[in-house]
Amino acid sequence: MECLNCHTDFIGNYCPSCGQPASTKRFTIKNTLMSTLEVWGMGNRSLPRTIFQLFTRPGKMIGEYLDGKRIPYFPPVKMLFVLCIFISVETMLIGRTTVKDEVEKENWMGNDNKGNPKANEEMNHTIIEIFGIKVTPGSALNGIKSTIKWFDEHKAIELICLHSFFMFATWRVFRKAPLRPKTTLAENFYSQVLISSQMVALSILYLPFANNAVYTFYPLPSLVLFALLVWDYKQLFGFPWRKTIRLTIVMHILCFFAFIILLSITIGVVGMITGLFEKMIQIHN
Repeated sequence: MECLNCHTDFIGNYCPSCGQPASTKRFTIKNTLMSTLEVWGMGNRSLPRTIFQLFTRPGKMIGEYLDGKRIPYFPPVKMLFVLCIFISVETMLIGRTTVKDEVEKENWMGNDNKGNPKANEEMNHTIIEIFGIKVTPGSALNGIKSTIKWFDEHKAIELICLHSFFMFATWRVFRKAPLRPKTTLAENFYSQVLISSQMVALSILYLPFANNAVYTFYPLPSLVLFALLVWDYKQLFGFPWRKTIRLTIVMHILCFFAFIILLSITIGVVGMITGLFEKMIQIHN
């Protein structure tokens, strides 16, 4: 065959020079549709198969992916982004209130201070000044609101950040696992992305039947999320059930303290940056 890209003559399924598939043909309605569906994981069975495996044997499937069995399964990060698009569209179609909607309310976290001079003075009171930048409760609150709204609009990134805490904690707590001792941070990252995809896929099914309360990460009940983690870790690492439950609790405690520390640092940084922008606007005006 002659490669349509580099015009190399070859025998086989792929061009040995540039790697383009021999099956590359002129665009038709059929192959255009199939190519579009493949981007969303619908043109082949890898996305449905991966989700089905995450529902039936999640830890074992994740272990197979880490061990090198990649072709049968959909790429984890890509799958998480696709599923987050699905749940965002579903949330919009069924008219659910989102975190962004709650944050945009004037009285969010007591931010409705119109007609209250004392409250306005407290919100504009300088907490700390760094390099001439004044950080006030108001600027810090605005920074927090902007950050929360941005993450709510970018669900996949929000979940990756959340599970990054689990990645470090899992790497530390499960380092002596019978099945996979001394897993790397990268392996734990992909494990967490697949676990997050599992939870999002279940959330898509559960969301129409959930109550109308605003959810932050997943609409699933907390006990269900915890049970899913225990089930995944049991199959992935091979500890007995009791020890898996105990280690999962320890992992959550580590994540909680790490989150508090990072949140404190983030509030300070975001408040400082917001204060800088406000100062620049005042100077410009």
